[in-house]
Amino acid sequence: MSLNIYNSFTNEMEEFKPRKDAPVKMYVCGQTVYDYMHVGHARTYTFFDILKRYLEFLGHSVMVVINITDVNDKINDRAEKENRSPWEVAEEFSIVNLEDFDSLGIEADAYPRASEYIEEIIDHIEKLEEEGFAYEAKGDVFFDVRKFDKYGELSNQRLEDMRTEREDEVISTDKKRNPEDFVLWRAREGSSHSPVWSSPWGEGVPGWHIECSVMALSLLGDRIDIHGGGSDLLFPHHENEIAQVEGVTGDKWVDFWMHTGMVHIEGEKMSKSLGNIVSAREVLEEYGPGAIRLMMAGSHYREPMDFSRARAEEALKNYQKLKNTVKGLKAEIKTSNTIPDKLGEEDLDFLETLFELRTKFIEAMNDDFNTPQALKYFYEIESLSNSYLSKDPKKPVMKRFLRIMLELGSIIGIFEEEKIEEGESRKVDSLLRKILGLREELRKEEKYEIADSIRDKIEEAGIEVEDSDRGPRWKI
Repeated sequence: MSLNIYNSFTNEMEEFKPRKDAPVKMYVCGQTVYDYMHVGHARTYTFFDILKRYLEFLGHSVMVVINITDVNDKINDRAEKENRSPWEVAEEFSIVNLEDFDSLGIEADAYPRASEYIEEIIDHIEKLEEEGFAYEAKGDVFFDVRKFDKYGELSNQRLEDMRTEREDEVISTDKKRNPEDFVLWRAREGSSHSPVWSSPWGEGVPGWHIECSVMALSLLGDRIDIHGGGSDLLFPHHENEIAQVEGVTGDKWVDFWMHTGMVHIEGEKMSKSLGNIVSAREVLEEYGPGAIRLMMAGSHYREPMDFSRARAEEALKNYQKLKNTVKGLKAEIKTSNTIPDKLGEEDLDFLETLFELRTKFIEAMNDDFNTPQALKYFYEIESLSNSYLSKDPKKPVMKRFLRIMLELGSIIGIFEEEKIEEGESRKVDSLLRKILGLREELRKEEKYEIADSIRDKIEEAGIEVEDSDRGPRWKI
């Protein structure tokens, strides 16, 4: 079964064929760190984390970079309002951002900061000048889009139909050769609320688009497999990234462009003016990461997603059901007869249905990561597990059910709490074995008073100890 992905560049489904003997390289545009991550951001990062997990499930090694934009006017504006330095604001929300990633279970190999790549950015702009794509005008440097023949291919736009740059990047058009040209370097005087760097064109700051291009090039090289972000970044940000990179390299840069749909809140567009922005931290505290990841996976990544309390509550119930089924399987396996059971026809029928549902889950994921369909099969496996447990369950079959539920759950990124609890339980077991082993040695040496004292302390902690011919047993 081949993996097929919708490529935003070609607007077609294409078979994913990564290069041999090389990791899959993926760059995801990160946040501008001036505020808390909202559920729209969380949706994008959760999807690309599921994508990473699924590629690893298929046997690929994956290298992920998610940047941190810590040089931006939005940071400067907040710093000025709060009478702080931009670096204080950026550092505060960089930490907050990484904490939220950790809570969501999202991992990357690198989180580069734009401020750490100023030298590389200046070098890249100079190369664009050498190639004839960039020009300087009164201290500002622009990219001449009419010199790059492929400009507009990603967004399927003609030059005359394009809007200019995003609001916080607008430069007076009288400096530009063409209205569509975008800024690579902005002339600026420094202040306590606006950092600047020296450059061949005078003091200033890099443009927003060049930051991502250079960080991606520096860490992943001039050919990457997947570049992702929200659909709002497709133009102008990603369009400009292509021009900036390929203007220097002259070759195709990204194999697959992928974009997530926007998130609405209770049916309305999320915006500050409506006052309906919901932070990822808020919903994580209320519903937990397992439920939030299930809710995000309940919509196809390319489609708009509506966040509502009702959907979050439903996801929480589904997560609790899945979690309870996993716990039920573990408990039954633990107490089941250790002697291998002979499997009957009914057991084999259950196994056959289980394997069919697992195959359907994989087929759904191979169809452009159709997580809503994949979850449907996952819930059917959960229901089938409970049906089997109500019969005369055999240990080998229960183990297979448990293995597959944990396997598929790890792709979605749930049951992470289970892993933590399981790890803690193993540590407790190991510690108890050592303590009770010491107690046994004391008993053999007839030091019963000390041995009984150890047992009393253990039972005070809520752990019941039972001595048997085969050694001590315990239960919490």
